[in-house]
Amino acid sequence: MNEISLLNNTSNQSSISGFGNTAMAKDEFLQLLVEQLKHQDPMSPMNSQDFASQLAQFSSLEQLTNMSGMMEESMKVDLMLTQAINNTMSTTFIGKTISAAGDKISLIKDTPVDVTFQLNDQAESVTVNILNNAGKIVKDFELGYTSKGKHTVSWDGKDSNGNSMPEGNYTMQIKAVDSDGNTVDSVTMVKGLITGIKYTEGSAVFVVDDEEIPFNQVLEINSSDQ
Repeated sequence: MNEISLLNNTSNQSSISGFGNTAMAKDEFLQLLVEQLKHQDPMSPMNSQDFASQLAQFSSLEQLTNMSGMMEESMKVDLMLTQAINNTMSTTFIGKTISAAGDKISLIKDTPVDVTFQLNDQAESVTVNILNNAGKIVKDFELGYTSKGKHTVSWDGKDSNGNSMPEGNYTMQIKAVDSDGNTVDSVTMVKGLITGIKYTEGSAVFVVDDEEIPFNQVLEINSSDQ
């Protein structure tokens, strides 16, 4: 009969293969199975093997649906727990010195500024540039050969002509090349004291020198005397 043809192998396979718009929900699957039993020909009942197979497919679909829901709930709980732990731990970092990925430095009168960067490989030539807010280079350091790893250059706050630069924010820039003239990847690092914690969309953000630094940009956290 036509009603029996609704539960062919193709429809059964699609109901179990996924849970998108074209997938059959378990309630619909069961309802269709009941309708098939109601309308089958009494003189030619459904083959017992086919019936058992369809029940097994329904059971598999139900288990997959339940597992999917449990996994989704578990992931949500894990995410909330991780955020709670990170937010709680972050408060213990107040008063510590932080090193994070960034290119901004703050100049204070009569106070040298450390310009820190990390090379991913050794470089034949390295140039450290200090730029003002207009993007103009006010000071440059030619370092020559520089090994792989973290390095620091101290800037006394003066330009290339020896003139004292005004207090404020500046940008550091690293240009590094190997012996073949190829660019060597580098990461500029900002360093400062953690003075507070802010929470943005459930995630902790460190406040350093009035700048907000997300937790995922942090490279090092040390005690304030280091």
